Amino acid sequence: MGAVAEGNESGRGDEVERNRTGRAVDYSSARPPVSNTERRQRVIDEIKRRIVLGELTPGQRIIEAELTSSLEVSRPTAREALNQMARDGFLIQEAYRGLRVANIEVESLLEIARVRVALDTEAIDEILDDASGERLARLEEIWKRFESESSAADPLAVHGAHIRFHRGIWEAADNYLLMRIWPVVEAQMTIVLAYDQFTRRDSGRAHAIHAALMCAIRSGDRARIRTALDVHTMDSAQELALLVSGSVDRH
Repeated sequence: MGAVAEGNESGRGDEVERNRTGRAVDYSSARPPVSNTERRQRVIDEIKRRIVLGELTPGQRIIEAELTSSLEVSRPTAREALNQMARDGFLIQEAYRGLRVANIEVESLLEIARVRVALDTEAIDEILDDASGERLARLEEIWKRFESESSAADPLAVHGAHIRFHRGIWEAADNYLLMRIWPVVEAQMTIVLAYDQFTRRDSGRAHAIHAALMCAIRSGDRARIRTALDVHTMDSAQELALLVSGSVDRH
């Protein structure tokens, strides 16, 4: 092959070469087409991004036509993605009105927190019951990543670190059923965390609570772990419930 063509105004000079006859050959067209699964995931990722950044707020209606236009996907692909997000709990389907972002209701907020404490307790118990120590070692690796990412200025990075840490606890437990129900839990966490990030904006507090939980897990003291989980999940949910109630009262 000859030299790579330079000065390509489309910015794809590195994708165009000249064959032996000197004719330009554009290899970008040889790339495999994007699958429907990838397109559907792009829609899901974009909606999650908008929720985390506060561009989509609890209760806000989803405009399907805007998604298909901005993401350049077909209506069937967008619909598949939206229906998946509705099944997972990110969105709520309303008869004759379409889809909207799930609301944060005070009662459900506290109920979800109680269920999360129970499920996190089960996961941590299974980690600590592993005599080989491999599960705890796996969790330590997850914690190292959380520490390196949770102080970022980018709210998307902070949110991602938080979600990965909690998913990591369940993954380290090696419990099949927990991972099956994770998408539903992630949906609720995403909406609640997005609201929490933009109302409290206290990354130092969030890191301290998670650090206390990790210290409790390392201690192996089940009572201490339960207290740390209550502070991390239940107390935070109760504080957020007060903020939500105050917001509703003002409107």
